[in-house]
Amino acid sequence: MRFIQLDVFAGTPYLGNPLAVFPEAGELRRDQMQAIAREMNLSESAFVTRAGRDSYDVRIFTPKEELAFAGHPTIGTTWVLRHLGVVEGDEVVQHSAGGDTPVRVEGDLSWFVRSGDVGNDLEDHDVHAARRIASALGLEERDVGLEARELGRSGRLRPAIADAGVANVIVPLRDALTLSSVSVSADAVAELGGHGAYCFTAVQAGRVRARGFYPALGIPEDPATGSAAAALGLYLATRIGDVDLEITQGVEINRESKMLVRTKAGQVEVGGRCALVAEGTLSTLP
Repeated sequence: MRFIQLDVFAGTPYLGNPLAVFPEAGELRRDQMQAIAREMNLSESAFVTRAGRDSYDVRIFTPKEELAFAGHPTIGTTWVLRHLGVVEGDEVVQHSAGGDTPVRVEGDLSWFVRSGDVGNDLEDHDVHAARRIASALGLEERDVGLEARELGRSGRLRPAIADAGVANVIVPLRDALTLSSVSVSADAVAELGGHGAYCFTAVQAGRVRARGFYPALGIPEDPATGSAAAALGLYLATRIGDVDLEITQGVEINRESKMLVRTKAGQVEVGGRCALVAEGTLSTLP
């Protein structure tokens, strides 16, 4: 069975988030997909089970479990199917367990569109939330939170859970030095809620740095997390209004990634580029 590996949210190979796409996986069982994803040992592997001219069905696996939706597989799988000529045109719909996701191609950029939910600040119902989060990330309680003026707005940002297909604990941190010093306790992060912790801080208005930690999914640190970028966009839209952002992620693990985020009218768009790395064949199926 053939596969294609590419780097997503990067304009050149060997940056961004690696993805393996299996474009003809309709005959595979779930356990086979999981075994292959474990063998590939990437943040996610995508298995296309059906494809038509303007849509396709996909199943997405981390090394440990299946996900209903994930961002970089959405961008990457669409890129691969267009590269192979399987889907055509600049507007494609991805069908997954997490619902339908429209994808739009603009030149070398691909954008997916999601809606979702954002909860109240965790401190509203747990006065010790900031302390627990800080402990899980190896930080001091004073490190958790961010003045919105750093993004050109007013108010203070505090942790909350946001979900654009995958639930994330969104954790604003006070500055880039704090972000770079995060040291994760896997068990403690798993107890925070959601699928993992997405930490961010402001660089300047319109630009943020982020890190994503998903140990329960077999991803100690993710190079680029499109679903979390979408969740962050929705979170910021509810706190400070619609945003137009560039997110840099993966710097600390030498996989710098760039994601673009736009929010409007309760929806979020996440965009990025892809770079082809390898084409290969599985010699043996599990």
